[in-house]
Amino acid sequence: MSLKPILFLLNNRSAIKPDRTTSTLMLACHQQGYPVLVTDVVHLQASDSNSLSAEAIVLPSDQRIESTWKLAEAMENAPEQLADLRSMQAIFVRTTPGKDIERAWAHRLTLEVLRLAHECGVRILNNPVGLQRASSKLYTVCLPQEFVPRTKVCHSLRSVQEFAGHLNGPFVLKPLLGSQGRDVFFLSQPDSINARQIVDILGRTGYLVVQEFIPEAAAGDIRVLTLDDTIITGNQVPLGIRRTPAAGELRSNVSLGGTAEVIALTDRQVQICTEVAGYLYNDGIRFAGLDLIGEKIVEVNVYSPSGLQELDRFLEHNISSEVTAKLVRG
Repeated sequence: MSLKPILFLLNNRSAIKPDRTTSTLMLACHQQGYPVLVTDVVHLQASDSNSLSAEAIVLPSDQRIESTWKLAEAMENAPEQLADLRSMQAIFVRTTPGKDIERAWAHRLTLEVLRLAHECGVRILNNPVGLQRASSKLYTVCLPQEFVPRTKVCHSLRSVQEFAGHLNGPFVLKPLLGSQGRDVFFLSQPDSINARQIVDILGRTGYLVVQEFIPEAAAGDIRVLTLDDTIITGNQVPLGIRRTPAAGELRSNVSLGGTAEVIALTDRQVQICTEVAGYLYNDGIRFAGLDLIGEKIVEVNVYSPSGLQELDRFLEHNISSEVTAKLVRG
């Protein structure tokens, strides 16, 4: 019996990058025998709740593809078809709305279409209702206070400076909606000379996040991947990916020149991440990335968490295939 197809939903279906987790997941699905389709937030269609479709690129299923680089090549000239969302085995949501502010309208509609598909019984990874709830950094504020830095979401310079004054130390300013370390600023004190300008610029696109600076940030952060209500492990050891900033940079994102290495988590880090994984799972978030600095969670990535490729290389084992199988069938 042939397997039902799996659809990957991206910001831009023509921009598949072979060195990213999305490609790793796609390759794992292909190698498990699933037909793989790719669409994006502007190629969805809906007539009613029973007529949901996507203009999708189809990865050739008759090719033996051994790497994400070959997968990206195969997608360049792949055919297109109109795919019925209700016929999918699963839909992987691998969008990054924070990088696509100009098409915020498309991302809002996407969640509505996904919700309708979910109500028709399609497995959506992650649950669109949970995605909507956790779609901004405000979700981090709602976690147990002992797990997160002191944080406030606000908009005015006065509120920023008032809260920062209570922190009695340096702080970070960033947009409520954002990704990959973009528009993240470090300030030493509330009356820093450029505070007004930063608040003005960031405030043009929405609310701001004022967050206590964690001194351990100088050494980077740790990405922890969660699967259902647990941490992804290797050889039964809970693992994280330490991301070290490039020289002269406080942000540790690999996309900004940071480096990554796999490490074992401390008992306290395991406790924190396991508890938060439970919160996420209850909200329908089955696969997520938690960013730790020291023993505080500073970010929760529920749309397109990365790091599987680093774990595969470190473990010399295709853990991505195991993760994909559980997400699709479990």
